[in-house]
Amino acid sequence: MNKLKTILTAALLSFASFTWMSSASAVSISAFGVGIGESAFMGSGKETETGSGADTTTATITEEDGAFTDQVTAVFIEISAADNVSVGLEYWPADLATPENTNVQGASTNTVKASFENHIQVYGLVGLPFGFYAKAGIARVDILTEESLATGGAYNDEDTMGYTLGLGYQKDLDNDIFVRAEVSAFQYDDVSAGNTADTTKQVEVTDMYGATATIRFGKSF
Repeated sequence: MNKLKTILTAALLSFASFTWMSSASAVSISAFGVGIGESAFMGSGKETETGSGADTTTATITEEDGAFTDQVTAVFIEISAADNVSVGLEYWPADLATPENTNVQGASTNTVKASFENHIQVYGLVGLPFGFYAKAGIARVDILTEESLATGGAYNDEDTMGYTLGLGYQKDLDNDIFVRAEVSAFQYDDVSAGNTADTTKQVEVTDMYGATATIRFGKSF
């Protein structure tokens, strides 16, 4: 799977670079627009606390799955690469935030949440018959941890890469205006972070998946 991801990433970046370079003398924007819709994301978290003092071989592991939904907004721009083929750049200006989780242990209260910001993706779009189109791309997102721990510790912010596939339908209107209905699926690489105040604690987030359903409005050139 990792080899496949590496090949896909290299292929998409090479294709995008070739397209931008070949159009450098006269970049032709083929479309730009905005989108709004709903998103759903899920993942699995694991906290590992190794032993301390005389007991350094025993580890305490806590695992939990989680999911959340949030509204997603997008702005995008595309350039034409060939007939019915374009390369696009998309940015999500609004952060996505998980619900806050509270854990009470005796007299100690811990709260944990995370935000996903600066989600950006590069994609290729291929037009299909009857107004349909397909998308494939790579994405990058910053993961900000926003915990309040009774120990006073914290976990470092991280970033991760993702991979996306999408399918949509475009309806062309007058004056080169178009409307798109699009669904996309995402898979993100695993991330891990250590506790800044306790080196015996490590958090890993795996199996991160997401899906979006958006309505998009744009203008063609």
